[in-house]
Amino acid sequence: MLKTIKTLKVEFLITIMGLMLLLTPSINNKLISGEKEVQRYGLLIDQFAPNSNDPNSCSCNAIEFRDSLITNGWSEDNFQYLFGDDEITRLNLQIKMDDLEETVDANDVLVIFFGTHGHTCLRDVLHFNDWFHEEFLEIKTDYKILLIDSCHASEFITPLLPYNQSESFYAMGSVSAEEFAIGFDDNDAQNWQYSEPLFYGIISAHFWSEALVDSMADSNKDDFISLQEMYNYSFPKIRAIYSEVFEFNPDLAQYILDNTGYIDNYPNPEVIQNLPEDFSLDYQYLNNLLEETAKLSQGAKIALIVGPIGGVLFVGTVVLLIFVRKKKAINV
Repeated sequence: MLKTIKTLKVEFLITIMGLMLLLTPSINNKLISGEKEVQRYGLLIDQFAPNSNDPNSCSCNAIEFRDSLITNGWSEDNFQYLFGDDEITRLNLQIKMDDLEETVDANDVLVIFFGTHGHTCLRDVLHFNDWFHEEFLEIKTDYKILLIDSCHASEFITPLLPYNQSESFYAMGSVSAEEFAIGFDDNDAQNWQYSEPLFYGIISAHFWSEALVDSMADSNKDDFISLQEMYNYSFPKIRAIYSEVFEFNPDLAQYILDNTGYIDNYPNPEVIQNLPEDFSLDYQYLNNLLEETAKLSQGAKIALIVGPIGGVLFVGTVVLLIFVRKKKAINV
């Protein structure tokens, strides 16, 4: 007995439902499902702090920078430290990097900060350029930031240049590969004569930290201080203090002049920017960014589902019409 058109319709709908289940893509999007909250991690290396036994007792660039991040919503619990000559070894740094590679996920934020000597620490002790950049790039997150304030800092940034288009990161060295970084200690504090309020540590790192919590740095008034705004706001202040150092310390100025050939328009940092121009270390900025990404991902998910369904419906309709036409022809 020939099947009726009604029976064919029922079978058609059952077939469509089965194909929908088979073809609907399985999407595991943690931004949509909320499986893991975004974390923010910091690895802070400061040669001029005695040790990290009690980080909160230290007055150094790394802690100043950490406190600025905490003001921006970061958790104090997610920072690791290497302080002083005894702790800053290649082995210890390798262990920290391996730990970050295991811990940090794709949408987490990671800041690695160095306040050290360039020659005697980064070159001679850590052999930095032999291995660090590969380890840095292997960390899964697209939101990783490397900041180095040391003599010859850009020497330790430029190996990342070939990856500027293929990888996502931000890196900044405080001075060029030929230049020297300058900082202040207790001796300077006893005879402070600079235009800025008294501070300790390396000059550039201090002003980076200051910019992150100064509302005046928010040039576009969006309530977030981006990395670009941090740089733009701090750079004139950094150059102004270096100029004052050369004015008040002629012997130091002559030493740098002899080794670099200039002291005007000093220093010249190196920046490799491959994050959104408005990217901010503020806690709420990334939350907003990921919410927008989640909405886009949800739209893509719907499109992926609708696409196969539409195809199945089209094919099924054509098949049904063929069956119906055949039945009519037979009945005639």
